[in-house]
Order: sequence, then C-alpha cells, then structure tokens
Amino acid sequence: MKEFIHSRRFKVIVCIFALLLGFMIYAAAAGGAASLPERVFKTVTSPFVRFSTGISNFVVDNVDKVVNADRYKRENDEYRKIISELNQQIVNIDELKNENRLLQELLEMSNENPDFSFPDGICTIIARNGNDPFAGFTIDRGGNHGISLNDLVLTHVGVVGIISQVAPGYSQVTTLLSPEVGIGVITTRSNIEGVLQNDIVFTRDGLVRVSFIHSNADIEVGDMFVTIGKSGVYPPGQIVGKVVEVYDDSNGMSKHALIEPAEDVTRLNSVIVITDFEGREENEDK
Repeated sequence: MKEFIHSRRFKVIVCIFALLLGFMIYAAAAGGAASLPERVFKTVTSPFVRFSTGISNFVVDNVDKVVNADRYKRENDEYRKIISELNQQIVNIDELKNENRLLQELLEMSNENPDFSFPDGICTIIARNGNDPFAGFTIDRGGNHGISLNDLVLTHVGVVGIISQVAPGYSQVTTLLSPEVGIGVITTRSNIEGVLQNDIVFTRDGLVRVSFIHSNADIEVGDMFVTIGKSGVYPPGQIVGKVVEVYDDSNGMSKHALIEPAEDVTRLNSVIVITDFEGREENEDK
C-alpha cells in the first residue's frame, strides 16, 4: 500500500482529483452546483458536437445536391424560361408603345399636311451599313409600297435623308450627313436660301454644311433651316436643323453655315417617308 501511495500513478490520480475538485468549486460558484454535471458535459462534448454537426451538414448538403441534381436543373431551366418570356413581353410592350407613338406622329403629320402621301405604316430600319461614315441604313418598305427615288425621309422631329435605292420590298436611305444629299433649304427668320453640301470633316461632329449663301445674307447662329421645296422634288417647310456656325467662303463672295440636324440619324429605329405631295408631279413634268 505504501508503495502505491508513493508511486507516480498515485500522484497523477491525486492531481487529476484536485483539478476536478477545483473545477467543481469554480462551477458551483459561477452557476450553482446543481448545474455542474450539465456544464461539465457541455464543456467536454461541445467541440465534438460542433464537429459532428459540421460533418452532418456537409454530408446532407452534398447528398442533397447529388440526389436532387436533376430536379434542381429542371427548376433552374424553368426559371430561366420564365425570365426569358417576361423579358420578351417587356420588349414587345416597348415595341408596341414605340409603334403607337410613331403612328400617332404619322397621323398628326397627315392631318397637318393632307396633301402628303405615305407608305402603308411606319418604315422600320432593318439594317445599317457599318462601312458608311454617313450612317446610311435600309428600311423595310420599297417599290411595292409606293416608295421611289429621292423620296424625303424624316421623323416628326426633322429631316433624316432621302431614298437613294429602291427594291420591291426594301429601300436604301442616304442621310443628310452625306455629301450626296443636296436638298434646298431656307431660313425661317430671314428667308435666306442655301443648299446642303456636306463634307466628311463636318460629319465627324454630326454637323451638316449649307453652301451657296450670299456673302451679304442675313444669317446668324440660331436660325432654323427648313426645306425650300422650289424644285418640286421635296416638300417644303420640313425642319432640317439649326445654325451653329457661319463663316465666309475662300472666294469672298459667299458664306457657309454649319447646322446641327434636328434629328440624330444615328439613333433611329423607324422613319417616315413622304411618297407624294401637292405639286410634285406638276414640277417633275416640267
């Protein structure tokens, strides 16, 4: 017995007992002796509980992914389809709103100009020429719809350009940014006449040059140009743009005016084409 008491094993047991006794006293003082077993149990088992819970959650999550993978994929595909359909409905609503607005504008223009003729419905832009620095485009109306060469193309805001090529079901539009468009124009304030004669230098800034203005002409920044309609090719009074700069020609006998087009031809989806107007046939026959 003496040998056991003096042995190292006995000393270790005593130390463990002393530690347990100290822990019990501390637990009793901190939370009451009645809760000691529960506290000891929780303290000892807490790391194991957290570890096992983590393992359990990991297993459950991964097993769920494997077992229900097909169901999740079907649900995901269904949600994608629903979102796609909703997005398409939004696009359709926006298109209908835009079409209704354009039809209203066409109706108003027709009421204001009863002598104007238009193709059936609004002309939609179906293609743009990416190689054209003057922003030319193609519309979905052509010869079968009454469109012909040099018909004026515009919106309710202002002139866009002219019809330059015609096929049965579509037409090419050359915008007023192009040097090929030589529409006669006149200022609304002082009746100063000129002709669109643009240069690619001004096209880069979205401007159009008006040439053949007399050197003594009363023209200034802010004046508005509209179509003059003298030739009978284009209807008169259609807004073209506002003067932003006036400068003298190198010959000293004329002026040029740079105008900002009323309509931005690079941001259009639909346009209006005037296929006929009062006086056109009479002037074309002369």
